Amino acid sequence: MDVRILDLDGSVAGQPRLAARAKNLLPADTWGPRLRMACGWEAFGRFEIDLARQLGSTRDAAPALTFMGSGDFHHLSLAMVRRVPRRCNLLVIDNHPDWMRGVPFLHCGTWVYHAAQLPWVDRVFHVGGEVDFDNYYRHAAPWEMLHSGKIVTLPAIRRMEGRRWAATPHEALRPLPEVVMDRERLETLLWPYRLDLAKNPLYVSLDRDVLTAEHATINWDSGRLTPPEVFDLLDGFRDASKSLLGMDVVGDWSPVRVSGLGRWLLHMTEHPAGGVDARASQRLNEALNVALVERMGGGVSRSAKRAG
Repeated sequence: MDVRILDLDGSVAGQPRLAARAKNLLPADTWGPRLRMACGWEAFGRFEIDLARQLGSTRDAAPALTFMGSGDFHHLSLAMVRRVPRRCNLLVIDNHPDWMRGVPFLHCGTWVYHAAQLPWVDRVFHVGGEVDFDNYYRHAAPWEMLHSGKIVTLPAIRRMEGRRWAATPHEALRPLPEVVMDRERLETLLWPYRLDLAKNPLYVSLDRDVLTAEHATINWDSGRLTPPEVFDLLDGFRDASKSLLGMDVVGDWSPVRVSGLGRWLLHMTEHPAGGVDARASQRLNEALNVALVERMGGGVSRSAKRAG
């Protein structure tokens, strides 16, 4: 699977061991401040056009592993899913649901809702979450899709609370909060969906915010899983699926640079406070990125070919 870097914020392009494994470096730094955290649909459409120009087509002819930088850009995963050339299931590994409906613009907390409505996305598996599922954001959840099974939820360590969640099938990855998930546990959880998984290829979107703060430095609040659990999730879903169509990764840390008052307000109200050692962050995140490349079978290139 080819590795490519979509350079929106400098975070992944500045990781030399990862860059050495990338086939393409797609310059997108001028888009970063205009798309970070949220954007209008018109701007998103222009971004998709520019992405297609750099890649030479509107669809991916072969599976690719795309690193996109901060989790502030997770809504751009919608552009990656829209490049998928055939019917598929979508696996989202994320600490947050990202499925809010009723928002008139594209936001890093809404993109899963839009991806689930794409006609070629058969089923969405949202895995590893902990934050914003059963608090005051619950009213914006896509309950019809959750109740019908269009979206399947496997949270990290606990069942969600509330009347609507009680009526929605979901089981935690961990049997107990302090007992890590193993492959046997995952296979048990996936058993009811084995036929659907085997029928379609899989596209994966991973936000490293599912990991504890010890294992990843991010721009958001950290999750509860360990790297071995995430690797087991990737292996288990890939083994259960017909094939792998592609994958994107977000959740690297970068200084927040935004354009416009609205994005600045989102930054001030939604990002947790706290200082970050930029160099230590880069080393920690690069190690995981390289491990992901090796795990997912990414190729090695002496230097990335700069598109554009």
